[in-house]
Amino acid sequence: MRAEMPQNRILEGVRVLTLEQVHALPWGTSFLADLGAQVIRVESLAHLQDRKAGPFPDGQPSQIWWNEGGNLAYFGTRNKKSICLEVATPQGKEVFLKLAQNCDIVTDNFRPGTMERFGFDHESLAKLNPKIITLSSTAYGYTGPWRRAGSRARTVDASCGMSYLTGYEDGPSYRASNNYMDHSVGNNVAYALLLALYQRNKTGKGMRIDLTMQETGVSAIGPAILETQRGITRSRLGCGHLWKSPHNVFPCRGFDRWIAIAVSSDEEWRRLRQAMDEPLWAADPRFDTAQGRWHHRHDLGGLLSDWTQTKDDQELMNHLQSNGIAAGAVLTAEDLVANPHLGERGYIEEFENVNAPHAGPRKYAGRPFRMPEIPFTIRHVAALGEHNVVTLRDVAGLSDEEITTLANEGVISTQPLPTETPP
Repeated sequence: MRAEMPQNRILEGVRVLTLEQVHALPWGTSFLADLGAQVIRVESLAHLQDRKAGPFPDGQPSQIWWNEGGNLAYFGTRNKKSICLEVATPQGKEVFLKLAQNCDIVTDNFRPGTMERFGFDHESLAKLNPKIITLSSTAYGYTGPWRRAGSRARTVDASCGMSYLTGYEDGPSYRASNNYMDHSVGNNVAYALLLALYQRNKTGKGMRIDLTMQETGVSAIGPAILETQRGITRSRLGCGHLWKSPHNVFPCRGFDRWIAIAVSSDEEWRRLRQAMDEPLWAADPRFDTAQGRWHHRHDLGGLLSDWTQTKDDQELMNHLQSNGIAAGAVLTAEDLVANPHLGERGYIEEFENVNAPHAGPRKYAGRPFRMPEIPFTIRHVAALGEHNVVTLRDVAGLSDEEITTLANEGVISTQPLPTETPP
């Protein structure tokens, strides 16, 4: 029998201490946990909204709801350790500082000023640990007139210009997409921290990282920034394109089934005509050139829609692709779970959380790249405060008696307060 190959944990030996909530920062630190870093997530009994987020089995939280929400595996505690520590208390603050002394990275996504009030700012931590890397993920950064402004992903979508560009012609702005900004920020968190670790290995020095959601979003609309300096103002085009047509989403057979078709050249337009068996309307001279097709995009889109809506979305996608046309069926989340392409690639991962047996096995989206020597699977999802004792003993250096005292005083815990209402 062939022996199982040892898993290569590229960040093994790196220790991260994180004060994090919601999606963006947890998504970023989970990348480091996947790579083998010991990521210690500090949670508070006063802020359990992440553990209330669900989704719960059959839509109903059980008696241990704080351990069974599906987003915990995807965003929050994936491959991490959880300690439930009240850092707002003097004892909790002291413990946090002891932990930070023995960590490589400390991260947070509080508003600017919060870490300073706790005494957890970079300067304070660097006095205890000169090689410390700190990262704060905020809406608008630690400088500038908006630095203390509150936010949610929707409001940052607006303030970075993304919402302005999103919507249909002559219509209002819309939200760009669900959690788009959270994922983008999380990816930047991982990227920045890996760069900081690389730099520290070269210089021996820690650093401070100021990462913002707004600037992440502005970077995503970089072309519009350049265009406005030339007097060009982008209009909302729905799913359309600034100068290409047909380049949009078109209806297919069935309820709410669609296909995206992108034609970028006259040659591709010729191929599309052939794939449609040369309907008479496609020979209209208005559509002979790229400029003509764009100027008459509404008429062209209507005629093309009449053809696509008689077709099955995925069959049409295969047909058009075989004719050299970029086309993609608009897949739902349900479609993606059962998608044969993703299945063959092993992208959809099934995981059963031992700390939430009632939930049963669940399928999760994987990581968007393959590195054969480095597995990116979900190994564990931490229960609330699951690693209190081992972390405080091995990392903070506390005795069993000190840990027991903290538990008795309510500074650490493994269960919500009795007054905490379920989701």
